[in-house]
This record gives sequence, C-alpha cells and structure tokens, in this order.
Amino acid sequence: MADERRVRLTELDGMEMGVRCPTCGTYTSFGDILATGTCRGGWRGCTTRLRLDLVILE
Repeated sequence: MADERRVRLTELDGMEMGVRCPTCGTYTSFGDILATGTCRGGWRGCTTRLRLDLVILE
C-alpha cells in the first residue's frame, strides 16, 4: 500500500480555487486534483499524489 499522510491546510496554503502543493509549493487547482490526482509540479519532478476528501457535517 502506498505511503499515505494527511496534511491539514491553512488559509495561507489556499488560493482562489486551488491549493499549494505541500511538497514543492506549486499551485494546483481543485479541478486538476479531481481530474488527475497529481501535483502540477510534475514537470519539476514532483511526484506527489493529491486527493480531496469531502466531509459533510450535519
């Protein structure tokens, strides 16, 4: 099984409609994360896989 860790993002990590990759710092849009599951910094050699979890509180 792949090494998996959760990273809690703060307001500083978020940008309009995306987040900064916790590994390389490249901005990746939520749409790219949902579509590809990878960081856009792949061209720089970043191999980080990203996933979004939706939490519903009632």
